[in-house]
Formats: sequence, structure tokens, C-alpha cells
Amino acid sequence: MVEEGSRVDLSVCDLSDACDELGVAAVRTGVLRPLWTGCPAVRGSLRTVRLEQATGAGSPLAELLDLLADSSGQVVAIDLLGRTDVQCWGTVLAAAARRFGVVGALVNGAARDVDGLQAMGFPGYARGVFPAAIRGRLRVSAIDQPVDLDGQTIVTGSVAAVDTSGAVFLPAGEAPAVMELAGRRAEEERRLLRSLEAGADPRAVFGAEEQ
Repeated sequence: MVEEGSRVDLSVCDLSDACDELGVAAVRTGVLRPLWTGCPAVRGSLRTVRLEQATGAGSPLAELLDLLADSSGQVVAIDLLGRTDVQCWGTVLAAAARRFGVVGALVNGAARDVDGLQAMGFPGYARGVFPAAIRGRLRVSAIDQPVDLDGQTIVTGSVAAVDTSGAVFLPAGEAPAVMELAGRRAEEERRLLRSLEAGADPRAVFGAEEQ
């Protein structure tokens, strides 16, 4: 879980910059995009589940519901191995996730029911969208196993932070220091921007920061 009282107003860019400054080995990506306009940022401890191709009339719904029931307060990453020709997330699973207290969903692949997800207000990020049903196409193949995200590895228990600028995944033990530094740096940037709004010369304001 993310430390109680952690700064939820910090952007992914703030956290990424703090990771750079502290030398924290973070995973960064821009491939997960908000599923609907105005989608809130997501922050929380990560759980992973992988779905792979299946044939027949079966459905992974029951296993996914069990996973969601056991993921209160966490962010669930559903791994479709990057595929966007099938989907694994829509209003049914989002409604269950909300009921079970899941923070948000990240899909390394496609989702559907975008209008319904927006009406529901449940945060979701994915590579794309695809309309077909999950039944008969996918099965659960792994839970809490590492996920390959464009050649980088994300793992259960890491801290996920996702917003419209991308995603950062960092080790849970590094999160408090990263958030503390990110908060200070974000406040410094706001101070500089207020100086510009007050009429300061950008060359003087940002040039001083480089020295």
C-alpha cells in the first residue's frame, strides 16, 4: 500500500524527476493512455494478472472477480501482452472493482465500454480499445507475476503512479523519499511560475536555477 498521507497531487513528471535525482530505478512508459477524457490520476500499490489466448466457451470472469475482491486499496494491472486485438476490461469488471475498493485499472492491451466507464467515473488506462467480449477468447494464466511493459518489468508490490503524462512504477521502499523530494521540487517550480506571472524575466528565473 502507498504510505498514508502521501502526496496525491504530485504528477507523474514530479515523481519521475525525483527518481532521477535520487537515483531510483523506476520503470517509465507513455503507452498507457486514459480511457476517457477527464480520467483521474491513479496512485497505489500494484497487483498484476496475465491473460492469454483461449479457445472454447469459457470465461476468466470468476477468477478476475476473486482477484479484485482481494485487491482493495490497490491498482490492478491486467497484462494482455500488449495485444489490442482482444480486450479484458469494461463496465462489469470496473463496477466490481469499485465495489471491492480497487483504486484503478491499468491494461497492457485493450479495454472496452469507454462511455460506460466514463459515466461510472472509474479510473482506467490502456493501450487501446476493442469491442469484442472476453468470453471464449482469454484465460487467466498468471497472478502476481512480473509483467513486461515495452521491455521493462513491473512487479506486484511496486508503487504505480499514472496520469495523462504517462506512468511511473517504483520500488515501494523508495516511495516515501521520492514523494517527499517530488513535493519539494513541485513547490519550487510553482514558486518560479508565480514569479513569471508577476512579470519576472524567464531567462533570469530559470537561468538562476541552472547555476
